Amino acid sequence: MSSFASFLDMWRDLDKYLSSLTIFNIQSSFMRIFLLFLFFVLFTFGVEGYVIEEINGSTGLRIHKEIKRKVYITEDALITETEKEFMVQKIENGLPRIYRVIKSSKSYMDFSKMTPLFLVSLPFLDCKQRVCVVNRGAFRPTNEYKKIRGFKARKVVVESHALGKKTTLIQWYTKEWKELVEANRLEDKFYVNFIRAIMKEKNLSEANIPLKEIQNFLKEINEKFGGVVRTQQQMPLFNTYSEVISVKKTEIPDYIYKLPEGYTKIK
Repeated sequence: MSSFASFLDMWRDLDKYLSSLTIFNIQSSFMRIFLLFLFFVLFTFGVEGYVIEEINGSTGLRIHKEIKRKVYITEDALITETEKEFMVQKIENGLPRIYRVIKSSKSYMDFSKMTPLFLVSLPFLDCKQRVCVVNRGAFRPTNEYKKIRGFKARKVVVESHALGKKTTLIQWYTKEWKELVEANRLEDKFYVNFIRAIMKEKNLSEANIPLKEIQNFLKEINEKFGGVVRTQQQMPLFNTYSEVISVKKTEIPDYIYKLPEGYTKIK
């Protein structure tokens, strides 16, 4: 059942309940309408998006660590939750924002001044002196396949040269997990919107950042290869990995979507 249908059922049940009461003359239609309106104002709808649950781990010499995390995705927010904190990337009033929200102390740090670094973190984007170009060669699909979470996945080698340092990732893409494909499509839409917000804030144009080409490239990858079910990276002393364990289309709760609202800023 859709969330809107559930809300209508809740509305009808509340109306029946109010109609049955005699205290404060709630049986009067005017009073019932007033209380229903008050309920409507207080009832907060979430923003529709996707929630991806992942396992993140690292292995190496005397190292084996694994944690679970959730990733909340909308068109204008990408929020990662672990046991102790939220990492928030979002667009507020058309501008890019990055926050680290600490659960235990109900506080947050504002890293929004670092948003341009987001551009150099994208493996398919080479940026120098305020000019970025799409590097299609960074994305190298192979003919190796295997089953991950019950879905046929294809191995893709992704190379990045961010900040002059070469980094190689192994990503496994699947077209069979439809919800994951759609979630990644929405995530790509967020990336495009976030880059657009950075361009607005830094007064950059298509001559600096080829936004349309980026959008087309992400769309092409999603349509041709699907969604990323697993990512691996080999480091000198240890290896890291992340693997998707569940995907759900749902409404993102307001208390998540509006972060860091309700938390105290660390100055």
